[in-house]
Amino acid sequence: MDQPRLLIRLGTDTAVFHADADSDVDRFLFRTTTTSADYRAYLERAYGFVAPVEAALQACNGLDRMIDLPSRAKTPHVIRDLLALGLSMKDISELPLCLSIPAFRGPAAALGWMYVAERPLLASAVIRRHVATRLPGEAHAATAYLSCYAGSVGSMWRELGVALDRVAATTAIADRIVAAACDAFRTLGRWRMHDLGRHAVAQARAVG
Repeated sequence: MDQPRLLIRLGTDTAVFHADADSDVDRFLFRTTTTSADYRAYLERAYGFVAPVEAALQACNGLDRMIDLPSRAKTPHVIRDLLALGLSMKDISELPLCLSIPAFRGPAAALGWMYVAERPLLASAVIRRHVATRLPGEAHAATAYLSCYAGSVGSMWRELGVALDRVAATTAIADRIVAAACDAFRTLGRWRMHDLGRHAVAQARAVG
């Protein structure tokens, strides 16, 4: 079955951002020694981006008519994992969030951002198996996020592609979707590089 057209274009036009977007997997999980703290940091950073993006998607007028949003809600799964790893709800409420998520004026921009939030789950089965090898206890108790599309990654990805093609009725709209995805990748990169760095410095000063 052919891949939806706009998924192909997004994959090509955003390729320059992919290595940076995927870097947390190598930095925290695919290491010679991966600890529980590493896995927790990976999930905390996933939460900091996914939670505000999903809140903005829920608030986008008309998006729920284009795609099934409840089935794609990943935030509750990340919260469940963080609780299993020892964080409290108070701890989770104090985690840094990416605060540069725009209010989406319509489904085109929203779907561009959704593409960026959904893309990490394409490799979720590989990551989950790796975590199970390195951290079997954590994998047993805290892989709800990595398992949320288990057995349906391909169908969920194709459903996103179908929605993208449906919304991209003109070249101008398709361009808007791609531009939104590029903005999302850039925002993710800035947040990881600058905002989280400032948060870590502030925490260190508070402890000191």
